[in-house]
Amino acid sequence: MKHAAYIDEIPDELEAELLEDDGDEDAQRCDACGRVEYLDVTEVWLEDRAWQLATCCEYSRDAWLTEMSRYWSRHDWRRFFELRVGIELRDVVDREPGIDGYALDFGITIGEVTLQQAKAFVLEHHRHNRPPCGWRWGHGAYNGTELVAVAMVGRPVARRLDHHAIVEVNRLCVDHTQPAGVVWNACSQLYGAAAREARRRGFERIITYTLETENGGALRGAGWLEEAITKGGTWNRPSRARVDTAPTCRKIRWARELKQRRAAA
Repeated sequence: MKHAAYIDEIPDELEAELLEDDGDEDAQRCDACGRVEYLDVTEVWLEDRAWQLATCCEYSRDAWLTEMSRYWSRHDWRRFFELRVGIELRDVVDREPGIDGYALDFGITIGEVTLQQAKAFVLEHHRHNRPPCGWRWGHGAYNGTELVAVAMVGRPVARRLDHHAIVEVNRLCVDHTQPAGVVWNACSQLYGAAAREARRRGFERIITYTLETENGGALRGAGWLEEAITKGGTWNRPSRARVDTAPTCRKIRWARELKQRRAAA
């Protein structure tokens, strides 16, 4: 994956224009190289939200990066990229420690994801669960063109729940290697998208589970309500031996009502 890159070479197509300004006594000049001071964005990569900054010299580059990182507001960053390359940003965030540069934050958009993509993503990024075997549908959260989170919706795991009326978000997974700002609000948007699609398909209710130690803020933000606390425990039984591959602690069940329940017969 490419990371934020910086160059101190002026693109050829702009070199002639800057040379014409060399005779302008009023032109702003670089203190280090003496040339007309220059700053521009020459390339943006949507797949990993990196960008390339061009300046008249290395000294000017370092000075601009220092000013940007210390003094620029979110509005300054947005305005800069809107004017230079015509793109809209939500924010610019620090990359992980030890990596020089900033990640462009285009904001979260919800899009399609295949079963194979979702299972591979969960297998790589989920902290304590493997991907479920099947699903009814799924949603992907993208920042730029990069998949940063997924939701997988399927039948309720609890056998006594009516799978004709209820669906469950069996997995929701975020790429936690991303900067926190890049995945901000991704979970709430995925939970919201899952509920809307469940309503569109005619389901009456949608549920999901979180560990008792998780706060459920993303669910509350998407309009879900805490419904029950399960007792947890092992799936292993004398009649059917199993190896537990998921946490056996107590879990919180969350639900969102989608429409009026059917009257009892």
